[in-house]
Amino acid sequence: MKISRIVILLTLLGISVGLSAGGFALSGIGSRAISMGGAFRGMADDASAMYWNPAGLAFLDHNEISLGGNAIQPGSKFKNTNALLPGFTTTEIEAENKLRAFPNLMGVFSNSDIAWGLGAYVPYGLGSTWDLYNMPSAFPHPDTLLDGSAVNIVLPSGMEENEMSSSVAVVDIHPTVAYKLADNFSFGLGLSVFYGQIDLAQVKPHAVYSYTMPTTFDMSGTGLGIGGNLGLMYKPWKNLSLGLNGRAPSNIFMEGDANIKLWLNNYYNYVVWGGNNAFYVPQVYGGKSDIDATLKLPAEIGGGLSWDIKPCWTVNLDYAYTMWERLDAIKVEMDTPITILAGHPTLQNTVGSTTLTFNWKDTNRVSLGTEYRFGSSALRAGAYYDQTPIGKDVQLPTLSDTGDKISGNLGFGQSFGPVTIDLNGQYIYFPEREVTAQTATNMVGVYNSSVIAGNLNLSFKF
Repeated sequence: MKISRIVILLTLLGISVGLSAGGFALSGIGSRAISMGGAFRGMADDASAMYWNPAGLAFLDHNEISLGGNAIQPGSKFKNTNALLPGFTTTEIEAENKLRAFPNLMGVFSNSDIAWGLGAYVPYGLGSTWDLYNMPSAFPHPDTLLDGSAVNIVLPSGMEENEMSSSVAVVDIHPTVAYKLADNFSFGLGLSVFYGQIDLAQVKPHAVYSYTMPTTFDMSGTGLGIGGNLGLMYKPWKNLSLGLNGRAPSNIFMEGDANIKLWLNNYYNYVVWGGNNAFYVPQVYGGKSDIDATLKLPAEIGGGLSWDIKPCWTVNLDYAYTMWERLDAIKVEMDTPITILAGHPTLQNTVGSTTLTFNWKDTNRVSLGTEYRFGSSALRAGAYYDQTPIGKDVQLPTLSDTGDKISGNLGFGQSFGPVTIDLNGQYIYFPEREVTAQTATNMVGVYNSSVIAGNLNLSFKF
């Protein structure tokens, strides 16, 4: 395989890692809503409605300020089953355990038939960090020196220990307005001002009996984008509420830098690269460049119903369809092209831009939740089933999403006059996934993942 292909593949793998973390959507916003499995579009009766269904804000009879956040502890294990990837361990490896926290702050002000809200929260996030690759100290080569002696390639040192990682976070600043068109029908509209941050690291192993050596790709970027959501709520009867919410597709225009390195050291003497021309090889080739790229966020449409079985007992059902297929391709532009093996007569390669191809799929999510209220307290439970958009042909260890998932939630709320505390505990189960067919954009092996999360919200109503 030529070095040019290795570099392009590494660029593709590096970007796709960051974009492939759940996709990379979190379970939702607000402890109360998440504790009911995200079955909240038909209920939407607190400040988090600006995320789930902004039309629900029009039915609030109070003002509200809410402060809270999610604490997420992902756990992932991977066992490489491809013995043809030298340098990658074949024993089961666990990702670095790292607790991730995502805060949110929301305020809603209601005046008769109209309500205004402003929120700041994180709808997309997560990532993982791995130490999967150990660079060998020496590597045999099929060529011989001019005197007929064997050649050993000695590789350089200095590669990062955690050479494969991804981290994605998107903050949404979300002004919202809702209007009650009739006593039982409302309309809501929200604007999203996105700030995104991506950090990626990836390695491509050397190929046996080839001149290619390990290539690393590191990328960091931040950017801004605009989006929005639209909601409707209809209450045909006193004990039944129906909600519909649509989220527009949006783009975050990223700027940052990328660093590509080809880890290649001198042969003990020299290598015949063709004919009788000897060429000496330095240790590390590559360089760094500023980059521009566009992160595409999916559109989504969801609906739900909320049924008060009794005045103290509510059951909710939700469905959401997320259009991840718009992540089919991303173009990355390098402001300064990076040249690999500059000056080499046949192996020099310059990377200036590349189009990254994805095989994402649209997904379905079904949620069921309930809330039982007694006095100033409330008990909640919920679950959801969420498909993965990531096919086995692009599965990598650094992707937090390793398959269809099932989430179970338990929550509790307690009011102290105008102040309410809501708590939720969540467990997300991923069935074991085995990838057996090697492609240019995946790693074959056995994937196991799970997530433990907690949510806390403190709200003040006035």
